[in-house]
Amino acid sequence: MSTGTMNKVTTIGWSNMSWNPISGCRHACRSTYCYNTMKSTAWLNRFGARYWNDRQGKFVKVKQWRRRETKNHNLYIARPGEVYPRGYDPTFYEHRLDQPGTATDPARVFVVDVGDMLGQWVPAKWIKSIIESMEKYSWHKYFILTKNPSRYAAFQWPKNAWLGATITSDTDVATLRIMQAVKHPHKFLSIEPLFGPVTSSLQGIQWVVIGAMTGRNPPIPNPAWVDVIVKEARRVRAQIYMKDNLLKHYHPATVYQQKP
Repeated sequence: MSTGTMNKVTTIGWSNMSWNPISGCRHACRSTYCYNTMKSTAWLNRFGARYWNDRQGKFVKVKQWRRRETKNHNLYIARPGEVYPRGYDPTFYEHRLDQPGTATDPARVFVVDVGDMLGQWVPAKWIKSIIESMEKYSWHKYFILTKNPSRYAAFQWPKNAWLGATITSDTDVATLRIMQAVKHPHKFLSIEPLFGPVTSSLQGIQWVVIGAMTGRNPPIPNPAWVDVIVKEARRVRAQIYMKDNLLKHYHPATVYQQKP
């Protein structure tokens, strides 16, 4: 099985490697502020998608990668050498499952930063294959971030996995409650972008990431919202990581950039 290597990460801060055995997303928010969409778009605009063309008998690059997508965002299994072969349709790169084994030094691995591994459209067998790789290459810490945390309960997660969910304000309290009910020792919240106050209890959460929206002319988070989150995280003894983009708008006496 072809493995290739994982990608080094320089822009996230709390992670130093990314691993994408899945790409693509069907969440409605993906065209607005989602990090993984912006990352994919920037990559594809620069390098283009690559797919196998049977007629030409070779891999072909295409800049107009959106044209590769299907109307219904169908599932696709890529062959080795293909990258976003159907645009941003959900895609499984089975040949990447052994990539974590190419990094012999322990790393903090962001799993699927160009999609949602636990999207409702992702087949369970894809997810199980990724979990098996996490267990096989157990010297890494794996960070999963989803907007569909209700699927966490359907799988057995290794202890070297950190299970996370995205919320943006109190409007996402249902997501927070789901995460608090997940049975796992390592859970985190990514409160990014911070669009409003988060006043609920963070009991049961071990790590909190706080960030502003990226892009041009982003809404500026109210510093008071950050203060409330930090105070609550400290109360429940959760570690705190403030992303650099937040610090452009918020200058606390103590900057927390703790990593679990």
